[in-house]
Amino acid sequence: MNAAKRKFASASWAILLLSIQSTVPGVGAAENGSIPSPIRWERAGVRVPEISAAENGSTGVSSTSDLFIGGRREAGFGSGVLFSPFVATRHRPTINYTITELQLGYMLSDVKEAGWLRGNWELAGDGFGSAVFEEPGSYVAGATLWLRYNFVPRKPLRLAPYLQGGAGVSFTDINRGIVGEPFNFNLDVGVGLRCFITQRWSLNLEYRYQHISNANLGSHNLGINAHGPLLGVSCFF
Repeated sequence: MNAAKRKFASASWAILLLSIQSTVPGVGAAENGSIPSPIRWERAGVRVPEISAAENGSTGVSSTSDLFIGGRREAGFGSGVLFSPFVATRHRPTINYTITELQLGYMLSDVKEAGWLRGNWELAGDGFGSAVFEEPGSYVAGATLWLRYNFVPRKPLRLAPYLQGGAGVSFTDINRGIVGEPFNFNLDVGVGLRCFITQRWSLNLEYRYQHISNANLGSHNLGINAHGPLLGVSCFF
């Protein structure tokens, strides 16, 4: 019903504009001689309404900006693998583990104009679980609170990069000579790219760095520095 109303309104506008074409000075037909040019109508002081992709029947993503309006939400699932040691490698054993996470994000602001930095802020929380597949230990599990900046291009592109940082708590049975105790803190940094496959769903590719240590609360605090790729999917609502 709403689609029929929008089509009727669009047709009414077209009929109205064509009917007054001869009475508006400076407004001519388009170059093909059939429909007036929107640029010429604007020069004559007549504002032509924009018709979105949804209204003209297109199913493609015309703009990502609407998905990042303040108050909107994002639910995501991701999985990947992290490798350590990284950066600080001296006297540190190899500890490689998978990571799987469920995440819920909340848009803190609307998209702000800032040139190529055009984007918005998002607050997200996740719960993650990991299976250690190399060296001592069997699991890592925890939760992280993220602050994310979404880069939202002005042009109707399907790609939206992001940069994020987070902190949280984690539990693990990894060798006590490395992490000291079961309870630890985690610090994370990630950079990623969303590729929208529909108007609400995106595939996400991310590079993640994760540091795990007990902040010197335990008898040992060698810590873990791991990095690696994650692949995920998000739904915006």
